[in-house]
Amino acid sequence: MSEPSLLKRLDTWIPLSRLTYRIPAHGRSLFCSLGGIVFFGFLLMIATGIILLQFYNPLPDQAYQSLETIQKIGFLSYIRALHYWISQGVLIALIVHLSRVFIVGAYKTPRQVTWWLGVALFATMLMGSYFSGTVLKWDEEGADALAHYQQSLRFLGPLGAMMTDSLPGSSSMNLRIFASHITVFPILIIVLLIGHFLLIRTFNLSPTPWDKWSNQPQIPKEEMKGRFNEHARTIVIFSLIYYGFLAVVALFARAPLGPAPSASHDPLKPPWPFLWMYGFENVWGVVAVLFASGALFGFLALVPLIDRKQDRSFAARKKILTLGGIVAFSVVALTFHGWMTPAQEHTHGHGEAAHEDDGHAHEEEEEHSHDEEEAEHTHDEAEEHSHDEEEADHPHDEKEEDSHAEKKSDHSDDEWDGF
Repeated sequence: MSEPSLLKRLDTWIPLSRLTYRIPAHGRSLFCSLGGIVFFGFLLMIATGIILLQFYNPLPDQAYQSLETIQKIGFLSYIRALHYWISQGVLIALIVHLSRVFIVGAYKTPRQVTWWLGVALFATMLMGSYFSGTVLKWDEEGADALAHYQQSLRFLGPLGAMMTDSLPGSSSMNLRIFASHITVFPILIIVLLIGHFLLIRTFNLSPTPWDKWSNQPQIPKEEMKGRFNEHARTIVIFSLIYYGFLAVVALFARAPLGPAPSASHDPLKPPWPFLWMYGFENVWGVVAVLFASGALFGFLALVPLIDRKQDRSFAARKKILTLGGIVAFSVVALTFHGWMTPAQEHTHGHGEAAHEDDGHAHEEEEEHSHDEEEAEHTHDEAEEHSHDEEEADHPHDEKEEDSHAEKKSDHSDDEWDGF
């Protein structure tokens, strides 16, 4: 009896044949593969991040210098550029994927939790991984992002205080953000991905608005013409094309690294994913960033609760599609406005810091004035002391003059007597 082939033995160890289960035919399309493309990019970011981790020094006084060293070494400079451009690509793919799911109504029953896990993934990747990566550059943009983060934490009360370095013996904010970037956020993303994939496997891909099953929870199994292995093949092919293009871009466009942080620098704008909040911050300060981001993610979380009917057809979903279009147009318009608006110094956003600086300057002025008064007082005392010494010396001179006059008088008497 012949031995089983290598593929059959491999299938015994890793049951790849089970990946041929049925899925809807549209699973082989590009737009239904965007979630897998995001996952593929996440794996590439972990790989490039592990390499950079061996050369990056997270200490606040050495982080920028370590990045300058990385930029000077050709291979490491390319890895950092690849890490940067892949992060841009992952974020863009994630936004397009979330938009597609919203447009086709794939969040409807029984996939509400799947949608919420996707929104949580978007929030974690954007506000967690992407933002912390910006801070870790530790250039002027990174320092400005950290200042915004610390200002935002102050509005969260005791919870925000626990996340700052204000507690006795706590580590610096840069080290905390570094630890979150390489451990907390990746672990959280992996947990969310596992839950997201398990629910997709359980409920399969959602019917589309143009299917005859658009008003059904899912397509009947016997009507599913695709296979998951075909879906996986599509993901791999398009991922290689997409991230291969970004790998070529990384050859010619290095990852940005601005000047080192300094006390005096020109006003800065946030990275492009946060530009839509820039106008709000110009008017209401840093607290507006919390409310604006909370409003966006709050709207995304409420979508399945607002649109609860099973029908996915566009005609039956005019209201939610119109509302989503308004939100999307507003974000794009505000992003363009933030890009066109000149950078501004957000003094109102740093009111407490400015107040502390003014108070410190006032204290210095008072101390300086007090020192001048003390100096003048000391000078007056010195003059008085000198005057007293002169007066003390003056009686001594008078005594000498009196003694001299007496001697002169005696001498005159002697002369008179001799005469």
